[in-house]
Formats: sequence, C-alpha cells, structure tokens
Amino acid sequence: MIFKTRPNIKKQFDTIADLGIDNLIVSGCSFTYNNHDSSAVSWPYYLKDLGGFTQVLDCSLPGAGNQHISNSLSWALNIDQPDTDNSLIVVMWSGCDRDDYICPESNNSNTYPFKFSYSKNVMSAITGGSMLESKGNTVAAFKEFSMIKNNESRAIENYLYIFNTWHCLKNLNYKFVFLSFLDGDLPSRTKHFNINPYLPVEAQKNLDSMITKVTAPYTWALKNDLLEPDDLHPSPDGHLSWTKNVLFPHLTTLTH
Repeated sequence: MIFKTRPNIKKQFDTIADLGIDNLIVSGCSFTYNNHDSSAVSWPYYLKDLGGFTQVLDCSLPGAGNQHISNSLSWALNIDQPDTDNSLIVVMWSGCDRDDYICPESNNSNTYPFKFSYSKNVMSAITGGSMLESKGNTVAAFKEFSMIKNNESRAIENYLYIFNTWHCLKNLNYKFVFLSFLDGDLPSRTKHFNINPYLPVEAQKNLDSMITKVTAPYTWALKNDLLEPDDLHPSPDGHLSWTKNVLFPHLTTLTH
C-alpha cells in the first residue's frame, strides 16, 4: 500500500457524529502528519474518532510543499484505489515557498527521519522551505536552484497544483475538502505568502472557490495560545481544539 496507515493508534475519543464513511484520506505537511505511531497527536486521527471513520489513509510528509501534497495523493489514489463512495479526502495545502521533486531513493539524504515512497526505489524529495536552513531531505544544490523563483512564478506554480488536484478528484468522483495550513496574509516565521495578488483575476476566483473558508489551524492555535514552542505548529491540544471547534462542525454540514 502507498498510503501510510497507523493500526497501532487506538481510539481515544467518543464519536460525536458518525459521518458514515470508512476512509479518511489526507495529504499535507507537518500540520497534517502524525509523528507518533501509537498515539494520536494531529487532526486526522482526532477527526477519525470524532467522525466515526474506520481508518486514516495518509500520504502527508513533514516539510512537504504543494507539489508533494498533490503528487503523493494522486499516485496513492491511482495505485491503492480506495472506494470513492466510502472515502472523504481532506487536503491541507502547505507553504508556497517549498519545493519538491520525485527522485531515485539513492540520490537523496538518508538522515531525514521521514519518507514517502512512490515505489521501492523512488521517493519524494522535499526542501522544507526556500530558506537554506530549512530542513528537508534534498541535496543543497536543489535548494539553491529553488531560490531563483520569485513570488509570481511560485504563485502560478502552486495555483496549478491546487487547480489540477481539484479537477482530478472531481473527475474521480471523490468527496473532498481543501484547507490551508495558515493564512498567507498572517505574519509567521515561514516565507509562505498569499498567492492571490500574483494571479490573474479568473485564477483568483477559481482559487477562492476551491479552498474551504474555515479558520486555518495555525490561526486558531495562535489566537488560543495553543502553539508548540516552535511558534508555528499547533500543539496536540491545538490540533484537538481546532478539529472539534472548526473542522468537524464544518464537515458535518457537508455530509448530512
């Protein structure tokens, strides 16, 4: 299986409302990835309990950008083929300053503790961000190459990842929701930015219609003093609070 599953994570919370769907399919960065194999510490695994899902099918990766988020999801759906009628996909888009590519496993750093594999010998390579000190598993030369991009080129590139994924999922007849990990207009310690001002008007309208209008987890955690000490990621309590108060109520309006 391409999707990662964590069968050792036991149910921690009572189901509030059973959404009647077995597969919760997610893609994202460290704002989605559950960095513990036996305990729920991120929103997909809290949502699994609250919404009565049977399993989480996960292709998120810490440090990932939107190319990985799009490609990994498309590939995993293509190979694993989860039931469209019994699945809900939640994509949490990440920083537009991040760059990814697909490469032979032998060409990349083996010091990064996280990995997404397309096959036995092919993996996702990530920069983790456009700053040289950003953590990832790519070679330094690729990170330096990625820095030649400007805001307009990044805006168009990231818009296309979202646009193409939206139409792919629509064509495959999946139920899905697109979310943002943080508000691009809100100051943060990343170089993520709002891509809308760099896009043509029609593309701006399309983007606004594709992204669900709910409070982003970073924004929620910042306002409620639920950030980790790194001043970026929501704490486990931040993930839980956001899931209960923002994401889950929105999903119940879509599935009932």
